[in-house]
Amino acid sequence: MSLPRILAFVLSVLLLAGGRVEAGERLDTIKARGFLTCGVGADVPGFSQRIERGAWRGFDVDLCEAMGAAIFGAPGKVAFKPIDTLETFLRDKDIDVVLRGLSWTFGREVAGQLRFGPVVLYDGQAFLVPKKLNLAAADALSGKTICVSTDAEFLTGLRTYFRQRSLILRAVIKDKRAQASDAFFAGQCEAMSADASELAEALIGKAARADDYVILPERISKEPLAPLLRKGDDQFFDIVSWAMFALIDAEELGIEASNVERMRSSDDPDKRAFFASPPVGSNGFSASWTFAIIKSVGNYGEIYQRNLGGPAKLQRGFNRLWTGGGLLYAPPIR
Repeated sequence: MSLPRILAFVLSVLLLAGGRVEAGERLDTIKARGFLTCGVGADVPGFSQRIERGAWRGFDVDLCEAMGAAIFGAPGKVAFKPIDTLETFLRDKDIDVVLRGLSWTFGREVAGQLRFGPVVLYDGQAFLVPKKLNLAAADALSGKTICVSTDAEFLTGLRTYFRQRSLILRAVIKDKRAQASDAFFAGQCEAMSADASELAEALIGKAARADDYVILPERISKEPLAPLLRKGDDQFFDIVSWAMFALIDAEELGIEASNVERMRSSDDPDKRAFFASPPVGSNGFSASWTFAIIKSVGNYGEIYQRNLGGPAKLQRGFNRLWTGGGLLYAPPIR
């Protein structure tokens, strides 16, 4: 048998073997239950807020909905549980995945039974200022009062940033982030510093007029936020990962909620590949998983604009597509 035929034979055997792969225990549980259970923050404006009739909305909520659509091929197959700590997640076996502003770190992933999916938001410590100050960069905050809390590493980050640049730091120190944001909006300081995601949360939840403020573009730390799940179920990990990748790939291809029906029959080979049925062996995906995701929540750019870009005027920055100078880069679906 020639080498090409041997390779073709081996590939066919592997594909057949892949077709017999069983779903992992977690994925089996989700399918038997009939919905995905997602752990989210209890009341985080822009990310996860409960609205009327028990429904939820926000950036994290939409990402969970995308995962549910990938599994079941339809929207609305997700239940949400408020979660406060990682220990709560580990204790509650009914929670399948967590999206709650958690930074992907070596210690969190390697030390225990936890595993992070793809980065869904490139976050980092930033500065919120009133527009009337007409500040264009963080260095202009030298000598100005900055509200900051000590319940995270924000004060350390500020001191390092200002010392390295020989700037004058006048910190107004609070114990909690909520106290820092309250002080800022009460006019007790000229700026506030925390992760950009938390500044957006404060802006959406507490500002009388969000348009009166701006989050400066600099980031003085790196906080890659990613879905968190348990180790041990590769099939479920595949679904979480590729649901996130599909959102990014759809934006790159120009596929969105308003045109997904038309794009489904496009002559473009990349768009056709995006909507193709899952390959043999990809256990757990709905046959129309990418269509269901985009029909349900739109692409990544739509999700970002709906929850963060519009309400908080949070510039995408690193969260732009790689084709636009950002860091968002997903493997192609083909």
